Amino acid sequence: MKQGELWQSPRYLTLLRGWARDGVSDREIARRMGIKPLTLTLWRKRYPAIGEALSLTGEMTDYQVEDALLKAALGYRCVEEKTEQSDKGDKLVTTEKEVSPSVTAISLWLKRRKPEVWDAADDAGPEETPENNLFQALGNWQEEVLEGDAVQSVQSQAEIDADLVEAEQIPEL
Repeated sequence: MKQGELWQSPRYLTLLRGWARDGVSDREIARRMGIKPLTLTLWRKRYPAIGEALSLTGEMTDYQVEDALLKAALGYRCVEEKTEQSDKGDKLVTTEKEVSPSVTAISLWLKRRKPEVWDAADDAGPEETPENNLFQALGNWQEEVLEGDAVQSVQSQAEIDADLVEAEQIPEL
């Protein structure tokens, strides 16, 4: 097996992706692979799997994960395709699904983006009720599966209970 083919195996592609995410330079990656930097440049073009693995830098991966977290927090639509077998042959069936927002993703996003507001529950003592608590604002919704128009119901309830999610004093600009 040629060395270029060896580096296209799943095990070695994982290693290349890890090095790229860690910010290792192309020169150092080539050294670790036991090849010259020029060879690595050629392999990026000749072997798409290697080029793709090395293109996923740490920053790019961070943004992809951030996008996925935001997508999970907001909910999304997706298309599922499956093949059904019948007497007349195989038939491709396409179904559009709506994935409800994830309360866990919402909580994580808000706690990381606005910790001074949404991390209040972690700092509150046993007698204190945090002013802005995502789970308090959503009530028992985090335990239920949100389907169809349920997201609108949550929004309506949040608007009704606005005092739970909005600060009492809004600073003037």
